[in-house]
Amino acid sequence: MLGSLHSHAPASERIPLPALVLGIAGLLPFVFFAALGWSGDPLTRGHALTTYFAYAASILSFLGGLHWALGLEPDLSNSERWLRMSWAVLPPLVAWAAVLAPWRVGIWLMLAMYVAQYGADMLLNRADPSHYPAWFMRLRFGLTVVVLLTGLAVATRI
Repeated sequence: MLGSLHSHAPASERIPLPALVLGIAGLLPFVFFAALGWSGDPLTRGHALTTYFAYAASILSFLGGLHWALGLEPDLSNSERWLRMSWAVLPPLVAWAAVLAPWRVGIWLMLAMYVAQYGADMLLNRADPSHYPAWFMRLRFGLTVVVLLTGLAVATRI
């Protein structure tokens, strides 16, 4: 089933099975805890939403790490290195602020940063498509959509 999602694309554009499987597996906590956030039990709902926020912050920090790695490229100018590494620390800082903020504010901070991070990756990919494999932004788009949808489900519950 998973293999058929990309089997018609040229080999260079196919999402590698490990990236596809692990990317989808990484969505499971988003979906599970967003759904559990709709529990009628206040204790269960509170735990689910706290866990959702913690996981969303962790993944946002991971996405920032991609830009840190790109900032390690040896051929960068000092200004390019500053830009990439500065952007890399922004997602974890926003995620941290979102976790500390009241939930009604924090969820929107988190979702806005997910959108901004995707936008930054799109801009980087357009400026120099050699940074990411051809399949990467398609995978990121699908994963980001699910994160945003679960985040909206959480936002309507808090």
